[in-house]
Amino acid sequence: MKKFWVGGVLFFSFVLAGGPVPAVLAAEDLPPLETSQAYQDFLKKPSSDLSKMICVLNYFRTTPLIVQYDGIDYTVQFAYPYGLVYLMTNYRNERPEEWAKKHCYRSLFGNNIIFFKFEDGSYRPARDVIIEKFHELEEALKKQASGTF
Repeated sequence: MKKFWVGGVLFFSFVLAGGPVPAVLAAEDLPPLETSQAYQDFLKKPSSDLSKMICVLNYFRTTPLIVQYDGIDYTVQFAYPYGLVYLMTNYRNERPEEWAKKHCYRSLFGNNIIFFKFEDGSYRPARDVIIEKFHELEEALKKQASGTF
């Protein structure tokens, strides 16, 4: 059985159940991660794969997204503590992208795809957006390390 990360996270087989068809929106439609408070806080602490995952989770806490979990809409502010607890109890030193692929796609009990709902009413699987934001974090860190802004 697949697990979830809402946020977090975390983070939906809803389409198969007659739900909305996910739009093809990029994570770039959200505010840039490197301008977020979550990223600034991340830079002040030692970097690890877990801290990167927490940074991405913290980033989503301030976005205008809705988390659709088992067909029910939740604000990211409501979902955040659940995603954080799930991450902290289920993370086992995996690469963030691999962890998100395993834990951020389907709901724990209903086995439904977890979606992010955007302000324009479109949906995307939370896992895909989380992975894109993780890649955005990696790119921002490379720019930071090379000194190019």
